[in-house]
Amino acid sequence: MQKLFYPESVAVFGVSGSSTNLARNIVQNLDRFGFKGQVFPFGHEGGHLDGRPIYRDIGEIRQIPDVAVLLIPARFIPGVVNACGQKGVHYVVIESAGFTEYSEANRDLEKDLLEAARKWNIRFVGPNCISILNLDNGLALPFVPLAPAMTKKGSVSVVAQSGGVALTCMRLFSFEGIGFSKLISMGNKLDLNENDYLEFLISDPSTETVVLYLENIADGRRLLQLAASTSKPIIVLKSNTSPSSRQIARFHTAALAGDDQVAEAAMKQAGIHRVPNIQELLETVKVFSLPLMKGNRLGILCRSGGEAVLQADAAHRYGFELARFSNAFFDMIRKEVRAGVISMTNPLDMGDIFDIDFYMRILERALMEVEVDGVVMATADIADTEIEPTKRLIRASHELARKYDKPVVFCTIPAKTEWFSVREISDMPVFSESDLAVKALARSREHHRRQLRKRTKGGGSVVPAVRVSRARAGASGGVYDLLKRYGLPVAQYATAGNIRECLDAAQQIGYPVVLKISDPEIIHKTEAGGVKLNIRSSRDLRKAFREMEDGFPGKDRVFLVQKMAPAGTEVIIGGRQDNEFGAVVLFGLGGIFVEVLKDVSLRVAPIGRREAREMIEEIRGAALLKGFRGSPPADLNALGDCLVRISRLMVENSWIRNLDINPLIVYEMRKGCVVVDAKMEKE
Repeated sequence: MQKLFYPESVAVFGVSGSSTNLARNIVQNLDRFGFKGQVFPFGHEGGHLDGRPIYRDIGEIRQIPDVAVLLIPARFIPGVVNACGQKGVHYVVIESAGFTEYSEANRDLEKDLLEAARKWNIRFVGPNCISILNLDNGLALPFVPLAPAMTKKGSVSVVAQSGGVALTCMRLFSFEGIGFSKLISMGNKLDLNENDYLEFLISDPSTETVVLYLENIADGRRLLQLAASTSKPIIVLKSNTSPSSRQIARFHTAALAGDDQVAEAAMKQAGIHRVPNIQELLETVKVFSLPLMKGNRLGILCRSGGEAVLQADAAHRYGFELARFSNAFFDMIRKEVRAGVISMTNPLDMGDIFDIDFYMRILERALMEVEVDGVVMATADIADTEIEPTKRLIRASHELARKYDKPVVFCTIPAKTEWFSVREISDMPVFSESDLAVKALARSREHHRRQLRKRTKGGGSVVPAVRVSRARAGASGGVYDLLKRYGLPVAQYATAGNIRECLDAAQQIGYPVVLKISDPEIIHKTEAGGVKLNIRSSRDLRKAFREMEDGFPGKDRVFLVQKMAPAGTEVIIGGRQDNEFGAVVLFGLGGIFVEVLKDVSLRVAPIGRREAREMIEEIRGAALLKGFRGSPPADLNALGDCLVRISRLMVENSWIRNLDINPLIVYEMRKGCVVVDAKMEKE
């Protein structure tokens, strides 16, 4: 996509000499931002714009534009795309609205557009977008007037499904001194989508951090694979998170692994930093402009006792250790303390030191400490007389962070008149709210840890590309047959159509047994009276059978006789097919823990043994499986093996929409586990 972002010539369709014409803003933006390539305006009225002729037809020019930008009524777009294709144009940006985002009646118009693009091998941005802004070369294609003075060049690139969010990021990143490299508003993403842009930005030397604003995800697996392939931080603000309207109550897995829960787990699995709002997006972008937090030991330097307490709480909340400052560090400070009232601790309250320039020496000495991996420096409110020293301190913080390759999170709130001047001191970001700053620093720490895991044997968790089979292999058999084929330890069972077959099955299996109605339409069998437990004799079995016959009248009843499993720790393993990420596997404790606490973990399948162990470890109830108050630890190896097998089953049998194994009973170490109940929903 190099030519899309670095074209030598651009054609703009929809231009007129009218002062209210929007397409003329595209031409003028290109001039304002210093685009050096050729620009060809097109409009059916002809005329001139700022000394350029406005052409009526693309055949009037000899050159073949690298990119064509269309801001014309939607009904004319397929025809213009055809004309561009005949000319030899390979990239088109469609800023016009009026497709299916406006009305389903326009579905045929989208079809015509796609046919024209495919005919001529054209890739296009949009429709319904403000398109692309590339500060590397002045490619400024939005139809809204933009001012170069209000933008700052940086190394963050933004891909947004909303033009408004894209422009908000542009302003915030520029005002905060971070800047950006490329801004992409992708609109309806009828052709190019977030994965196409992400793949380009991963290879783009001008981009160090990628921000995605998504309302839906085009291809979740590709997104995860791309994210796992790069060391660049990828930050995602995912909206449109309300529950889907489809019926999900019949299966625990479907209810517990809702669309947004899956997206959350999937992004975490691939190392994507998901943020809930614009403010945390901003703070996270800021922290990735600093050196990465390569350890867990934090030094906190504050000017206020109250701020020190807040910072210490934040450090604990986000899993940091308070670093141990050396005696040499404290000896240096004691020489400058006037009243001797500063407690030599971490956090360090510097409120008795009024020499702002001395803070630079304290900061450098803190960064030199072997026990310190990063520093939070909070100067709280600053007086008017301290503005210039504080600016020097911010510059020094930037230089020292780079020198020692450790992050310095600088928190301050300047006076209103100095707000922007303080933030524009250098590329060093300034934070206002300490809790969000420390939370962002935790994301930096996790990013570093993940990159280390990638470089070690076994690497990071990567969702592999899979060839999903649509064949219904085993679709006609029962769920237990399918589980056995994948090596799951299913309690011994047999199907029966009458009491004699039930008695024969029980005799072969051995008492005690369980009797179940085998009907895929009855999902919650226990609640419906379709399960009889702990049957210890043929007499008890006859009685249970008669009761079940009365409860489920009909000629074609099928029953399941199953070995009654000993007691153990009950867990649930589930699977579902997610619309955006494909096969997903779920794990949690069974019984009331899954019903009430919803204590579960999720992964996009397939998973390996390491991911399975992580799933087990991350639920809040994991302590019950590790041995609690003298109870023996559960067989986690056998449990992990079941998770791996179920993940493979879900990938290879995409016709299974939902799968619940609940409960799977886990026994103590080296004694395995057993599936005692399962239900499945087919596509």
